[in-house]
Amino acid sequence: MSYLALARRYRPDDFSGILSQKHITRTLANAISSGRISHAYLFCGSRGTGKTTTARVMAKSLNCEKGPTPTPCGECINCREIKAGISPDVFEIDAASNRGIDDIRQLRENVRYSPASSRYKIYIIDEVHRLTNEAFDALLKTLEEPPPHVIFIFATTEPQSLPATILSRTQRFDFKRVPISALAETVNDIAAKEGLEIDPRAALMVARKADGSLRDALSLLDQLINFSQGMITTESASEILGLVKTDFLFKIIKAVVKHDTPAVLEMFNVYFDEGVDIDGLADELSIFLGKLLLVKNGVRETSILEMDISELEKAELLVSEIDTSDILRMLQIMADFTVDKKSGVDPVVAMEVALVRLSGLDKAVDIDELLSNLSNPVNMTRALSGHSVSKVVKATKSTSAEEGRSMDVGKKSGQAPFTRSQSTAIEHKLDNIANWWSNFLSFVKSKSLAVWSHLQYAKVSYNGSNLVDLGFPLGNEFHMKFLTGRRSFIIDCLKEFSGANPGVSFTRLENENNDLTDIPNIPKQSIEEFLNQHPKMKKLHDLIDGDDIRFRGNMQ
Repeated sequence: MSYLALARRYRPDDFSGILSQKHITRTLANAISSGRISHAYLFCGSRGTGKTTTARVMAKSLNCEKGPTPTPCGECINCREIKAGISPDVFEIDAASNRGIDDIRQLRENVRYSPASSRYKIYIIDEVHRLTNEAFDALLKTLEEPPPHVIFIFATTEPQSLPATILSRTQRFDFKRVPISALAETVNDIAAKEGLEIDPRAALMVARKADGSLRDALSLLDQLINFSQGMITTESASEILGLVKTDFLFKIIKAVVKHDTPAVLEMFNVYFDEGVDIDGLADELSIFLGKLLLVKNGVRETSILEMDISELEKAELLVSEIDTSDILRMLQIMADFTVDKKSGVDPVVAMEVALVRLSGLDKAVDIDELLSNLSNPVNMTRALSGHSVSKVVKATKSTSAEEGRSMDVGKKSGQAPFTRSQSTAIEHKLDNIANWWSNFLSFVKSKSLAVWSHLQYAKVSYNGSNLVDLGFPLGNEFHMKFLTGRRSFIIDCLKEFSGANPGVSFTRLENENNDLTDIPNIPKQSIEEFLNQHPKMKKLHDLIDGDDIRFRGNMQ
């Protein structure tokens, strides 16, 4: 007898054997028990989640000689024929190759005839979304009012591609991706049944690679059995599956945390010389950083993290040396790698740039921790060394912009910080509002970051009738709509800043497109002045006898 693949040999024979789809199997079993059987079902879900298997179990349950029953006997002639795929009353149709109107016309002719030897004539149409529009139209009437002995079961990975007229005539069931933990457990069980030893971490690697598909997991296990000859180790699994070893990920991130750029690049070169995929490395690094982010924020469920206990302990030790903001900036750098690669940069160069940026990333320090350390003069130099001051203002430009800049706390620069009292002390005339508009924007930012973020897209003008007009080029209607509901707030800010009490109007500039170069830029000095007003920064000034913050790097 020829060899039968694991995915076929271990296909479930009843509802209890279908993995991780309890919400579906329970519903179908209850429907069969109570006799509330629909004439048409739609099974949706990604590949390998059990759609066709459930359809076959449903067919056996309905046509079993001891049924209809949710637990088919598996021994009667009908059950055996359905399992073997030779039942004259159960038709499995591949819609990808039988998708035309002529195929559906033939089906319509056949449904009129009674079953040959079973209770129901069941049509299982796989990948039903591949049918043509004409075929769907020909099927509608039959699907709406089929003969009492006919049941349709549709399976698809793309339910959004089906016509609404089909969806409305079926009972829909959405199959979930099989969890990693359930896949790993199943792989372990089947390996044991096959008389094989498998490292638990190797089973976990198979489950990750399968990406929620039980069929894919068993197909990969078949490959590993042929490769390993009796004992499946993590090394053999990593080699045959083309996965990045978890130990490698721990080592390279540990070197990144230590700012050991030469070691990071050497590890990458060794990895690249083995001929593995750079995109795969980027994906695995991003996924691994995401897991570290969860661990840093208190997640300890191994099923969620897709780690075993030993890996979790190593992850806890690793994240103890870094802050959440560090991990977020690392993730942003990996996102930048994808952008660089798509823009035409050589993937190897793009990855090397990303790794250099990762290993050169300064650690963030909480401003409260910094203030606590600076209270003790002995710790002052240690506290400032190798850190970027973070969490002074929650709403920063972006994590990628943060990586390119650091804040230097310096001595008195001779420039007094911008304060609200000074702004009201100076008369700001409305007829030259364009000259002091950027300062007004920074004043608004100190009151409301939300309003400021939308107001900077406006083009300001004064019409001489105590009315300030805010114009918005095409494409900025969202900003205009947001600010219209906050007109009174803008008027109050103008009154407090300039001493005048103008009205505010909003205009759509029909003849102008959204040109980002016209958006007014907030001067570096204004942002520095805004930060200097933060209470914690004032405390920091007092501790180090300084009174201003200066940015080094690109402010845009």
